[in-house]
Amino acid sequence: MRLSGKGVGVSRYGVEASWRQTVRILVSVLLAWFVAVVFGLHETIWALITALIVTQSSIAQTITTARDQIVGTLIGAVVGTLAISLRLLLDQYWLPFWLALVPLAALAAWRPSLRFAGVTLMIVYLLPSTGNPFTPLTERLAAIFLGVLVSVAVSYVVFHADARRRAFLIAAQMFRHLNELLQAALLRSESWRQLEARGELCVPLLAQLNDCVVEARRERITDLERRHPVLVVLPSLMRRVMSDTMLIARAIEAGKDSKGFDGVHRLHGDFSHAYRSLAHRCEQHAAGKAMGTPERPGRNDVLASLPDLGRNALPEMHFAVNLLVEDLRQAIDVLMSDPGSDVAQLRARLGE
Repeated sequence: MRLSGKGVGVSRYGVEASWRQTVRILVSVLLAWFVAVVFGLHETIWALITALIVTQSSIAQTITTARDQIVGTLIGAVVGTLAISLRLLLDQYWLPFWLALVPLAALAAWRPSLRFAGVTLMIVYLLPSTGNPFTPLTERLAAIFLGVLVSVAVSYVVFHADARRRAFLIAAQMFRHLNELLQAALLRSESWRQLEARGELCVPLLAQLNDCVVEARRERITDLERRHPVLVVLPSLMRRVMSDTMLIARAIEAGKDSKGFDGVHRLHGDFSHAYRSLAHRCEQHAAGKAMGTPERPGRNDVLASLPDLGRNALPEMHFAVNLLVEDLRQAIDVLMSDPGSDVAQLRARLGE
């Protein structure tokens, strides 16, 4: 069975992610406002603003932003308290503020993640207040921490992104990109600059794939190695296939005037079948249908279709093609493996 080149893209996932993030932000802001009102906070606006800032599109990003917000807020609160105390002592308004802001600005320049310290200083020092100057400081800090806690809770509970699904969709997209790149190289229909541009399209996809694995580890308490062992080794697998594909393209470009490269165009059909089959399998994993779903085409069919360059090709072309064939065999073993395989078994298949 031969598959067509069309597959499930990630564009629909992007649309879904946009509306999910919209709902998550609205829920975070609404819940922060509700909790602040229930606890009788007068400075509810800071809970709302913090919830808006901290709620990100992924759990990992939300936790990182929350951590930066908490650390920055604590530093800003300490410096702000000292600045207010110095203002009361010296009966000066602007001098204590600038004395406090200068080190915080330097701190933010040195470590941008601490930029919230300066923001907190401005919130607790510059905004007008009546009565005891330390009372608004306490309420504003409480509202900020409330906004952080609400954002993290919403990120775990409300429409959080399925990192596993997105990772396999990205892998499928990479296989299809690499298939097009290799076909263009084998048929010599594009220049090296065009092939290189195709390869560069996969670089950000590989980075996104790594991010998805990090996100998937945070989604559940249980280890990712137990939940989705294939996902754990997927970035390493895709990195190998991408490197091998570019190596063949470069080898063909470097030896385009040599007769030993004349037969490579015959390989494109079999290689394309393997790439499209692996992309299809990734889409099955993304849809949660890899368990118990008959592989179409089957593992043995794809393995049998992997090409042999023949004896007349140059040694360097034999090396590049055999390297790709071997890594494609490993990819087939991993992605079309027994669902009961654990991470150790999958890594052994990859030679790790």
